[in-house]
Amino acid sequence: MKVTQYKALGFSYATLVDRERGILEGLRPLSVQSETPGSDAQLLTAYRAIAQELGQAGGNPSASAFHGQLYQRMAHRLHVIPGWDESVAFGSSSAHWPIFEDAPGALQYLSKFYRLILIAPPHGIDVGALTQRLPVAFDAVIEPCNDDWHSSLATELQRLGLERSQLLPVRSTETDDPWNLRVDFPVCTLHRDHRQPWNLSPQALDGKRCEYASLADLAHAHQTALHA
Repeated sequence: MKVTQYKALGFSYATLVDRERGILEGLRPLSVQSETPGSDAQLLTAYRAIAQELGQAGGNPSASAFHGQLYQRMAHRLHVIPGWDESVAFGSSSAHWPIFEDAPGALQYLSKFYRLILIAPPHGIDVGALTQRLPVAFDAVIEPCNDDWHSSLATELQRLGLERSQLLPVRSTETDDPWNLRVDFPVCTLHRDHRQPWNLSPQALDGKRCEYASLADLAHAHQTALHA
């Protein structure tokens, strides 16, 4: 495959936003109050489990209400009495989770060549707050409120005059990334692991594999392909 053969990119939320960092910065202070504080991996696993429980409970709470409830349940699991101010602070934090430093510039470049589509998490995210912080407008935003979110994607692609084969999914390595196990390949993966020099690995240097350490590397691969 070549990245230049596509006309649209479908970004999962975690390719642009450091969601795990935002979650951990909000939950670590709660965890240390527990007699049995959890590791980062345990906190992330618990976050995802509680988020799924809340999502299955139905209703349509705002992002702040969703994360406020999640904080309360997390405190209960850790046997900690949560403070009201801390619950409110965590509830509003998702609107300010850090954007990866390379994302704004890479999106500006890629928007010159592709239609940009955002695949949002199913619950607890203020998509408007994110899009206001980025320098480009997405051509479509898909909010997967249920397992049939591909039908919404198909509708948006039709509106944009695109075939499904013209969309390249770009996913993160988060375990609940919406593209995981639910996509027809090829798919592009961003391995944003600062502990390993992925951008120097054979996989990152092989343009046909479409595996990169960052969105900036994907943009660089596109530039290289244009001049190949």
